[in-house]
Amino acid sequence: MSAAHRVVRPSWTCAVDGLPWPCVEAQQALSSSDPAALLQTMAKLMAIAQRELDGTDLATLYRRFLAWTLEPDQRCAICGSRRHAVTPGVPPRLVPCNGLRQVIAAADPSG
Repeated sequence: MSAAHRVVRPSWTCAVDGLPWPCVEAQQALSSSDPAALLQTMAKLMAIAQRELDGTDLATLYRRFLAWTLEPDQRCAICGSRRHAVTPGVPPRLVPCNGLRQVIAAADPSG
């Protein structure tokens, strides 16, 4: 990824354009990596951002950090909504679907 489109913390904005990070340019650069690794990395970053951006809607964070990494036609098995699904490594509190959140929490005894 271009060093220019890096994240500025704790605001989680792009150093170049000031937009919420990952901006479009950062997404394009990041998407050249392994899809599974990208998903895992973005899930971890979303969890960190959630702590630093206290009060930000979780569905907004999910769309910002993860939705763009998924296939456009992927649908939730629980509610049918597009662009969210079970994502390994995403804590249930960060999932934008209440039904999916409950399923993940029930399947994870540590959750």
